Amino acid sequence: MIARIEIESFCHATEDEKKVLEALKNLTDAKFEKNNVVGHYGNPIKIYKVRITRKKDINDFLTLFNKIDKNILEPIEERIDEKGRFYLRLDKQSLYFGKFVIDNEGDVHIIIKIVSYPLRREKVIENAKKILGY
Repeated sequence: MIARIEIESFCHATEDEKKVLEALKNLTDAKFEKNNVVGHYGNPIKIYKVRITRKKDINDFLTLFNKIDKNILEPIEERIDEKGRFYLRLDKQSLYFGKFVIDNEGDVHIIIKIVSYPLRREKVIENAKKILGY
């Protein structure tokens, strides 16, 4: 079972905010929260975040996730921490065009919290493989 999915991305001053939002909409219809911050050099940055907890929204996301070629991922064990969180990054520009491209330097950060009882990393990995289709 998945407890939640968190998605976060940045919109820099050099990017078209509408295109960034369109890219994120390719992942979920959930409403993103926007925070305006200032970068190290005084540049404006918008941070978009959403926490998905509704079962329907989680299932919709998983349907999209299943389109990703998981063979290009390093072993799932390297993407899961001891608290049951699965980490993934996607390329924002590809996402804008509806393509789900995994990129370890990607601008779209995704954390999937996987429920496991008891909370042992090995059990989380086992559950993640079932849920995420590995």
